[in-house]
Parts: sequence; C-alpha cells; structure tokens
Amino acid sequence: MWQSLSPEWQTAFDEAWEAFRNGCIPIGAALFDENGGLLIRDHNRGAEAGTLNRLISHAEANILRRLDTGQYNVRALVLYTTMEPCPMCMGTIVMSNIRHIRYAARDPHCGSVHWNDDDPYIRGKQIEHILEGGEAEFVQLCIQSYYELRGAEQGRGDDVLKQFGKINAGAVAAARALYRDKALDAFAESGIPFSQVYDEIIRIGGSNTEK
Repeated sequence: MWQSLSPEWQTAFDEAWEAFRNGCIPIGAALFDENGGLLIRDHNRGAEAGTLNRLISHAEANILRRLDTGQYNVRALVLYTTMEPCPMCMGTIVMSNIRHIRYAARDPHCGSVHWNDDDPYIRGKQIEHILEGGEAEFVQLCIQSYYELRGAEQGRGDDVLKQFGKINAGAVAAARALYRDKALDAFAESGIPFSQVYDEIIRIGGSNTEK
C-alpha cells in the first residue's frame, strides 16, 4: 500500500501520475543525494505542449539534463525511476556517472539494465541497480498497461501489452478492468492524489500484486 512506500518512491510515483494526467507515458523519476535529500524530480513529457523532441523526453533523461554535475558527488547520488531505464536513459545514466539506480518495474519491451552484465564498458562502471518489484512493479505495469490499452484502441498495436503480460499478467488484467470503465481517466480528471489511486489498484489486484 502507499504508506509502505518510502518517500523516494512516493515522489517518483507522483511524477508518473503527473505524466499520466498530461497524456504522456506514465513514468516518473526522482534523484536524491546520499542523505536522502531530493535534488530533482521529473516525468515523461512526450505529449506535453512545448516539448520539441517528444521521442526522447523521458523521465530519467529529463532529470539528468538538469543535473549540475559540478555541484554534487554524482557517484553518491541515487536515481529512482518507476520503470526500468530504456537504452537512451541507461546510456545517459552511465555517461552522467550515476552509480546507484532503483527501478520499480521491469521493462521486457526495452529495458536495458542487462547492459550492466552484457557490456564490458558498462560492467566496468559497477553500477548498483536494484529492482523494487512487488506492489510497486504491479502498479507501474498496471498504469502503463492502461496507457498502452488506450494506444491499442487508437491503432498503435498491442506488442508492449503482450510483453508486459508475460511477466505480470495480473497487472495487465487489472489495467483491462480499469480501462473498461475508463477509471484512471476519471481519477485523473477528479484531481485525487495518486496515493488513493495506488491503493485502489492494489485493491483490484488482490493477491496478484505481490507476484
């Protein structure tokens, strides 16, 4: 449930919800110093007015473009993101000298944390990467599956949904149940905090949320 999340995760998920409310891919991220102090928070901005290159306006990359690397001990900072970084964001993390990553959910579509094992250059950076999983992964995959269901309805296909279903069928099923009534859209329009949305998704998911 929401109260069991750390403040760091609550911040990242609030950003993911802001992205959802703006019609963007619902991924949020937040960067913290070694003492847990919040430095920068951001989200995917791919559908926001004023975004010039919408294809690369990802949460993690948006944060790291704003990071003053001369002001902090960058290797001590911790980046929280609600979704496993994609190739672009993983590369940006590497080249920014970030050494600590926390991600809520695996991304079987384009997640690139495996580079830490597969690529000799990146492996040499010894980046600590920790999957939160559990309820956090369930909720992230649910809200992102909801976004993908909307896209499929608009003709964008369902390849990503199918891949999400392979690792967490329950999250996709919960997204379908919510999408039938356009429940998340209603929540977004009502302005209720994501803490309530998060707990509602967990309630719908039931025992599946821990898988």
